[in-house]
Amino acid sequence: MYRIENTRYKDVDAVQIENDELALTLLPQWGSKTASIVYKQLDYELLWQSPWERYRKTGYANPYEDGEISGFDEMFPTISRCFYEGGPWDGSEMPDHGEVWSIPWEHSVRKNSVILRVNGLHFPYLLEKEVFLQGRQVHMKYRAKNLSAFDFDCLWAAHPLFNTSLGMKLIVPEGMGTIVNSVAGKRLGAYGKLYDFPQAVLNDGSSFNLSRVPEKNDWGYQKYFFYGRVPEGWCVLFEKERLLNIGMAFPRDKVPYLGIWVNEGGWEGQYNIAPEPATGGMDRVDFSKMWGMGSKLGPGEERSWHLIVTVQEGKEARSMTETGEFIF
Repeated sequence: MYRIENTRYKDVDAVQIENDELALTLLPQWGSKTASIVYKQLDYELLWQSPWERYRKTGYANPYEDGEISGFDEMFPTISRCFYEGGPWDGSEMPDHGEVWSIPWEHSVRKNSVILRVNGLHFPYLLEKEVFLQGRQVHMKYRAKNLSAFDFDCLWAAHPLFNTSLGMKLIVPEGMGTIVNSVAGKRLGAYGKLYDFPQAVLNDGSSFNLSRVPEKNDWGYQKYFFYGRVPEGWCVLFEKERLLNIGMAFPRDKVPYLGIWVNEGGWEGQYNIAPEPATGGMDRVDFSKMWGMGSKLGPGEERSWHLIVTVQEGKEARSMTETGEFIF
């Protein structure tokens, strides 16, 4: 069974893609958000859902927390709010979570996939996404094009808020042993502080395992990037309670950075985790250049990449391939 149909998510229009294993809901008019991914074998919702009965609508450049703050958003051409430096857009605001998460995208159905596309509002680019299912995999193919005659500093990052549980394990490739804090907070302290991964020594001298989700609390959250380029393009979340692996695979040459957001309950009371494969690091376009983790599109340049989300029950995966297959 495979079908694509128009439906509703809360009180807004949606498009659903469904096969025997997964049911995925897209919201083209709301930033092309992936609102829901249900793993049907366990009737398990992978993505964090907001508690409101009606969809929390937002406008361009509104703060992210004013919106639905759920599901899987696309962040482009920045993550955190900043101002563009240099070129013809010098001083132009780059909104919180980027331009595209809060505006309508065009969409169409092509055979077994949904094609979504959007143009920048204050910056000249085209961003396109193709979404389809294949067994227990969600495939997302991306294309970005600079429509100007100037270099365009920009970054893309995935922002999937996965439901989590105490002790959920984050598995990354060998060699990713250092992280840099990109959001100041109570646990990891100041912005820019470096820690060992997975076992970090905190400011008070205590040790904290960054690879395990802690117990829900009312104060904790953390956002960091692995320092430098990833040696392999994948990461895995393993939930012991359901014996469930959730993997994300991406091409390391085109998506060379990995950020991790863990909400222990200290921000909006949510309990979730978001691995964020990204074309640039450290959340802001200006900071990404400062840290040597920047990315840009040259004049008229077009770039393509993919992201594969794979779900599979069983023992804990050791690693993944960049085509989304688990290795046990």
